[in-house]
Amino acid sequence: MRLKRLATRYIFLVLIVCAVALMCITPATNASALSKSVYPGGFPVAMILSIDGAVIDEVGFVKTAAGNATLSNKLRRGDTITEIDGSKVSNCDEIVDIIEGGEGAEITLTLIRGGKEVKIAVTPYIESDSGLYKLGVYIRDTISGVGTVTYIKENGFFGALGHKIVDSVAGCDIPISGGEIYGCDIIGVTKGKRNAPGEIRATLKGDAIGEVFSNTDFGVFGRFFNYTPTEDPAELGTKNEVMPGKAYILTSVGNGTNVYEVDIIRALGQSEASPKGILIRITDKRLLDISGGIVQGMSGSPLLLGGKIVGAVTHVLVNDPTKGYAIYIDWMQSA
Repeated sequence: MRLKRLATRYIFLVLIVCAVALMCITPATNASALSKSVYPGGFPVAMILSIDGAVIDEVGFVKTAAGNATLSNKLRRGDTITEIDGSKVSNCDEIVDIIEGGEGAEITLTLIRGGKEVKIAVTPYIESDSGLYKLGVYIRDTISGVGTVTYIKENGFFGALGHKIVDSVAGCDIPISGGEIYGCDIIGVTKGKRNAPGEIRATLKGDAIGEVFSNTDFGVFGRFFNYTPTEDPAELGTKNEVMPGKAYILTSVGNGTNVYEVDIIRALGQSEASPKGILIRITDKRLLDISGGIVQGMSGSPLLLGGKIVGAVTHVLVNDPTKGYAIYIDWMQSA
């Protein structure tokens, strides 16, 4: 079985955003580190991030002269290959070339497994049909998902999501070398229910409209190639201005980008950055009728208070989709 690069373009893209699942740059100490004002986002984009290595999606077998052989006793679904014999590998093609071009001798794979680095010695099998050496695993070197842009600077630099994109198969932090963003069409919304978070379903469209520089604990940051503002500039607030009471989020759930009313239930005092700083409740009947509250894919929707951007939606509470968390805009700083 050949090592295979799995296609990720033009598939349904959903970014999982929940209270039980979600590094990193030095956070800003206040919102003035961004700029005095920015353009509000609130619209979704599709993202394809390049893994610095490759994630194992499936451990299969190699058809050898002696029968089917497998490395399932050593390798696991979700392992991320980052090095072979101490040399860094950047993508699927590099890994395939090294394995197939070798002589079948034992090699040492450096893996990220469950967030920890491990080294595993394996011996490739020779495939009877091709005569090439194989590991019998399917690998992938991209992560794809949909999230919401929080703000855009005048020069096209943006911040989005308010937290890191985590690969759903690896289930942990894996190295990212960059990525691209695309426009997307929302094709439906699954309403959130108790213990069943909803989701925005979308498809990627067209060519890349921007690039991703960093995937951090406090957001995804990059640059639009050509950005034309659709909203008036907004000032940035600080965490010291956030108080319980009425506020708004700017988001899109398939009917264009709109402002929806929310309640700030609690604003946590934070001296260190965290994606969970502000507890909110969706109160706008229009949004509740469409989505049931906060759903996967709304992460990054700007939180507005007194006309200022003070945060961004990051999580939904699984046991009550009308509630969730937002990050203070103070902590969202691009590189």
